[in-house]
Amino acid sequence: MPPLELRVFPAQSPSFALLRTCIFAFAASLAGLSAALGAPPAASARLISDSPLAPRSGPRGSTLFTPLPPEQTGLVTENAYADPRMWGDLFPEFYLGAIGTGLAVGDFDNDGRPDLFVVSKTGVCRLFRNLGGWKFEDVTEKAGLLPSGSAWERGLAWLKRTTGSARAADELQPWKQGATFADVNNDGWLDLYVCRYNAPNQLFINQGDGTFKEEAAARGVAVLDASGAAAFCDYDRDGWLDLFVQTNVLSSSARPNGQRDYLFHNYGDGTFTDVTDRADIRGDAHGHSVDWWDYNQDGWPDIYVANDFAVPDVLYHNNGDGTFTDVIQRTVPHMPFSSMGSDQGDINNDGLPDLLVADMAATTHEKDQRSMVFARGMSDEAARNAPAVPQYSRSALYLNTGTGRMLEAAQLAGVQATDWTWTVRFEDLDNDGWLDLFFTNGMVREFHNNDLLDRVMRAESEAERVRVVQLTPLLAERHLAYRNCGDLRFEDVGAAWGLDQKGVSFGSVLADFDGDGDLDLVYANYQGGVSVFRNDSDSGHRIVLDLHGTRSNRFGVGATARVESSLGTQVRTLVLTRGYLSSSGTELHFGLGRDETIDRLTISWPSGVVQQFQGLAADRRYTITEPSGSAKLPPAVPAACGSPGSSQFEDASRRLHAEVTVNESKADEVARQPFLPLSQNGRGPAAAVGDVDGDGREDLVVGGSPKDPARLLRNQSAGGFSTPEPLPVSYPGGLPDGPLLLIDANGDGSLDLLVSKTGDSPAAKPDDYALTLLINDGRGHFAPAQPGSVPLTANVGALAAADFDRDGRLDVFVGSRGIPGLYPEAGDNALLANRGGGRFENVSTLLAPMLRRSGIVNSALWSDVDGDGYPDLILAIEWGSVMCFHNDEGRGFTDWTERLGFSRAGTGWWTSLAAADFNGDGRPDYVAGNLGLNTRYQASPTHPALLFLGKFGTRTPLAIEAYYEDDKLYPWRSRRDLGAQIPSVLRRFRETNSYARATLGEILGEEALASAERFAATEFRSGVFLSQPDGTYRFVAFPRVVQVAPLQGMVAGDFDGDGCADVFAVQNSFASLSYAGRFDGGLGQLLRGDGRGGLFPVPVGESGLCVSGDAKALVALDVDADGGADFFATRNGGSSILYRNRAPSGAGFGVTLQGPKGNPTGVGSLVVLELSDGSRQTVEVYAGSSYMSQSSARCWFGVPRALQPRRLRVRWSDGAETVRDVAPGATSATVQASR
Repeated sequence: MPPLELRVFPAQSPSFALLRTCIFAFAASLAGLSAALGAPPAASARLISDSPLAPRSGPRGSTLFTPLPPEQTGLVTENAYADPRMWGDLFPEFYLGAIGTGLAVGDFDNDGRPDLFVVSKTGVCRLFRNLGGWKFEDVTEKAGLLPSGSAWERGLAWLKRTTGSARAADELQPWKQGATFADVNNDGWLDLYVCRYNAPNQLFINQGDGTFKEEAAARGVAVLDASGAAAFCDYDRDGWLDLFVQTNVLSSSARPNGQRDYLFHNYGDGTFTDVTDRADIRGDAHGHSVDWWDYNQDGWPDIYVANDFAVPDVLYHNNGDGTFTDVIQRTVPHMPFSSMGSDQGDINNDGLPDLLVADMAATTHEKDQRSMVFARGMSDEAARNAPAVPQYSRSALYLNTGTGRMLEAAQLAGVQATDWTWTVRFEDLDNDGWLDLFFTNGMVREFHNNDLLDRVMRAESEAERVRVVQLTPLLAERHLAYRNCGDLRFEDVGAAWGLDQKGVSFGSVLADFDGDGDLDLVYANYQGGVSVFRNDSDSGHRIVLDLHGTRSNRFGVGATARVESSLGTQVRTLVLTRGYLSSSGTELHFGLGRDETIDRLTISWPSGVVQQFQGLAADRRYTITEPSGSAKLPPAVPAACGSPGSSQFEDASRRLHAEVTVNESKADEVARQPFLPLSQNGRGPAAAVGDVDGDGREDLVVGGSPKDPARLLRNQSAGGFSTPEPLPVSYPGGLPDGPLLLIDANGDGSLDLLVSKTGDSPAAKPDDYALTLLINDGRGHFAPAQPGSVPLTANVGALAAADFDRDGRLDVFVGSRGIPGLYPEAGDNALLANRGGGRFENVSTLLAPMLRRSGIVNSALWSDVDGDGYPDLILAIEWGSVMCFHNDEGRGFTDWTERLGFSRAGTGWWTSLAAADFNGDGRPDYVAGNLGLNTRYQASPTHPALLFLGKFGTRTPLAIEAYYEDDKLYPWRSRRDLGAQIPSVLRRFRETNSYARATLGEILGEEALASAERFAATEFRSGVFLSQPDGTYRFVAFPRVVQVAPLQGMVAGDFDGDGCADVFAVQNSFASLSYAGRFDGGLGQLLRGDGRGGLFPVPVGESGLCVSGDAKALVALDVDADGGADFFATRNGGSSILYRNRAPSGAGFGVTLQGPKGNPTGVGSLVVLELSDGSRQTVEVYAGSSYMSQSSARCWFGVPRALQPRRLRVRWSDGAETVRDVAPGATSATVQASR
């Protein structure tokens, strides 16, 4: 039967709508009058009452949950799938979207016990009344919920009579999907909404006597479409629940990307009008779940729609005026490719609601290779072509920052791969105060098995293809439970908690069915009954909240509860539809761990009313009544990643004219190296700071590309920066600029510019990598130096300058990156000695032969590690360790990496370096950026991330990545990928299934692996090397939230004036060329120092520093001469961003050096500030550090309250010293070297 054209059944005329409104308004007024007559006056009503929880269910067994059989509970159900069209005419619609079923929990009879509604796909849905004591009664017939009497069912019966065909009736059997209990008419009784595929949805109105009456058509919500889930919420905060209906595929041929979702507004009498168009709910929907998620915490509920199979997810921002705007592109860095179930909850107890959206990523190597290669290939292609937000075949965990931008941390938390997942549920299952996770898994067939897909494609007809699939077994998979350990860690406890059953299961609900204060579990099974698990928790205090709205909707849907205790702060929002096709009850549960008392309970109602209660006892059930009175609704907050007014830093990019965009041309790097894991392009733009025109203000130079050449931004103080001026830089071979360096190369007192090249361009020749020196005329006008001034060609990863031989001239270290086409083989580094007059000599072979072949250099820093007055060299190596080369008084260098303890941190993909005295001992400590922990790559000394570079029966070397699982080594690449370059792989492994089980040695041969060059990474955490009393350094990893993305540009110094050095780093990398996807989960991170070596993350919303995208260089400068350190960051393919420091004036003390001839900014000097209490702070002056960055040579010190700066001591780079007192009340000083 073709689908009807009408979306709402039946269509409503204006006259009918008016009549309907009058009728239901009258009914609502009677209900309200009845409720008012039966209740005490609001002024005298108790706003909070409590009752004891039931005794715990009994002694806990070996597991946290105990399965309860249907014979014990009475929950006897059958989830029938008895429709031949599922494996016939509607096969695509069935497996693409209309496959699952859900559950609904709600106390429909108001007896204080949650009841259960169970959806059956083609059979009879069942309503079970909770009798207590784990006994349920099937009241489906008593409640009037048997499928008879509706116009639709009468039509089916007529068709059966007129055709005489039982098959016709079967083919028209409605498929039921999701269900939700919600009080649509605000009478205090929960109604029931059921979604159906290609049949009108049903709304059963609770009559208050244990029966229901179907009124969907009369109330305007008989949607006839591919409805999946119904989500009720009061989006306009008028006190009545509105409705969002999520849809999927109705016709795979007519609309393969799915239907359109619906939004209905409640008139205020329990009837609805379709406002989909008016609210700007647009686009195709291939939805599996929907969440009312107030992501920006402005009180106006927003909508997240999770769409399957390439259709992008949608985040509808509630504008507060009845309209919504899709803001997904400016809110999340990426999204799942095949979004399934989803749920929200504050997983890190920071008071902000997070969101997890599940995909289908496999939990083991074998399953991944067997089944996910096809989907990954599609998602990889889609991600490369995505205009803004790529999609990847893995789950996404969005951590809320309170800025309108999310961190994404699924891989960091260990929940990125949960198999073919349907439901996702956050709840505190063990009452410890942290939200845990439960997933249902499985599928009716392993549709994405690569060998199965090959057989399907060889079938000669559509019917034969379906038959091939149908003859394969069920994909029964293990369900998963994860305990939240805090600190963004989840532990797989499925077996320990008794929740690791295998099956094909869909929707799930968690509710306190036995009233003992912990949450029990029920989930729906394919072609079977429900599974029921009693929670036998015997530890952890808890409370349960029931909300009673007066001005808000009756059950308080959309209200937020905040519980504060010694354990910390927990937040819950009452949301009905959660997980997959299912709805939870109206209670809120909080685990309290050991806390016996709640310090404060705050309820924020949808009406705007806020209540607070203090000193509440644990282990009670509380009923909270919303007080009467008025509250003004705040306006909706615009969606943006901005700088809150109270934050320390503000985004001043536009106001100060600091927005610069650099785009690069895409090069086909994989043509030369097919398995190249990371792009060697897209590394810039670089940035360098210096006063190039001698006006006393710090200017900016931004590196460029053939599309957007390098530019100079002159600082005009209060007016910001001038219009960017192009610099005389050429781009032979299409190579972009690498790192930049502003130094006085020719000794005339002005800063010249050294420009390098980086990247891999097929058109580039070796000479195109030549370094270029631009000579400054003193006014900021640059011209190329004499040919041969810098005798070096290199693919440059880092530039750093220092007077290593103390001859008064600044020399340059040039760190090399990989050899194009042979990654990760590195080119030669170089040490360029400044011979005066703007001429440099490569003295690497003579003085620093061991410096030449360090590996790929991403960052270099000259710093006096041992305090002997000579700058030593520290390098950040990709596929290597952080290295330290001791300067032997200018006569050569010695590798001190192991001696000083740097090697003990391990090998990694080290990206960046910055220095400051973090522990207050007067010696520099070093922060080192790395890949982080939020990627597919994991590393440890016993199970490193590996890459083998060798010829595996090929003419040219191949880079084969590998990883460990259960102590066995496996390739990341698929059979198809490896076979395309190594044909013997396809011959030896005829099927994907056998390849998926094979180790790397079995695939490539142990001898071939042994002969290949082996690169290993054992540590991917970013952190700090702290100086120790014995002169060595100890690596301390940064907190886990910092590991959410690679650290790129970094700056270190006292940025808040408290006397302790801090760190700010920008994050992310879009370099990945494989299905690993972008490393883009971060927004930059400020870490506040405590002066004792501790560095603590400052939330983005507090700092105001929010740098999304492919952030690269980061420099510190005082753009407005107010004494505070401001930040300028570049982004590849995006505009640069400037943050102005709003720290209180007078909190910091700035020092500017006027160095000797050849070193006007005092590079390499050590500056010590003594305060009035005798304490000292130490800062070194650098030229080039971090990642593609050169920050200001200015020194920033902090002056705590009640103290004053007293004395400055400068040890210049040539060993000379200057000591001077600081004038009383001074906030800055300039120190000049003796000429």
